[in-house]
Amino acid sequence: MSKITKDQLWKAIIEELFESFLHFFYTDYVEQIDFSRGFEFLEKELQSLYPKSESKNRRADKLVKVWLNNGEEQWILIHVEVQGYSDKEFSERVYNMHSRIRDRYHRPVSILIIYTDDSPNYHPKEYRENCFGTECSLRFLTYKLLDNPPETHSNPDNPFSIVMEMAWFALRKNKLSEEYYVEVGKKIVKKLVNKGFDSVTIRNIVEFIRYYVNFENSKIFDKFNKAIDKTLKIEKDMSILELVKKHKEAEILEKGMEKGMETIQKISELLKLGKTDEYILKEIDTTMDQIDFVKKILDMS
Repeated sequence: MSKITKDQLWKAIIEELFESFLHFFYTDYVEQIDFSRGFEFLEKELQSLYPKSESKNRRADKLVKVWLNNGEEQWILIHVEVQGYSDKEFSERVYNMHSRIRDRYHRPVSILIIYTDDSPNYHPKEYRENCFGTECSLRFLTYKLLDNPPETHSNPDNPFSIVMEMAWFALRKNKLSEEYYVEVGKKIVKKLVNKGFDSVTIRNIVEFIRYYVNFENSKIFDKFNKAIDKTLKIEKDMSILELVKKHKEAEILEKGMEKGMETIQKISELLKLGKTDEYILKEIDTTMDQIDFVKKILDMS
């Protein structure tokens, strides 16, 4: 079986979590987007723009059409630089790609470059060319993973924030032990479970996490997988889908008891203080069904 590459992982996770991706990287513009119309991934259009000599390069590119609230369409070219080395000609390549899209499809296009390399001084943001008084320039949006540790963008409500957190830790692979990543994986997956994301989101992020860190020791990789599965509370007869279904069922039950939320909050506080069921029944007006319900919720947290 061929090895899953990072460019493949980036392409997949961007497409699967594209709405969250937009909320993460396009915060200044996301309110203009009409999410009800969905997105269109322009794979054929993108492939037609690459010469054969470029088509085999390791890259993670996405060309996507989104619709704005005013009914107009907007094209977004996303490029994740996965090679991990400085490229003096990179800015010119971005400029050429922008020009190709403009020439071929006559559409304005937003460009976002995500740098995943570990070089602190490599961060191209624009292309400029001067020739006898004629100047060409292109400035594009960029995101340097190395410059954005988790504490600068942590947002557990946005699943793509969790993706970027794992990518940042993976960037430090040569500075931290593989054993350390077992703990990192457990911590990050726990965030997914606690937030109760839908089953598809959890499954996609978990698979990204499993394969993004290239473990040299297969035993550590097995340990990493087991740690993730244990954190997800997966048994042989329980899939991720079933886990999330149970979590969602608990949320529905909770919403159906809105009138008793104050009581539930009091029960939760007393349980966390180690109080017994008998003590709680005497202190507040509640039932054993409510106490058991709160216990289940606390077990999932």
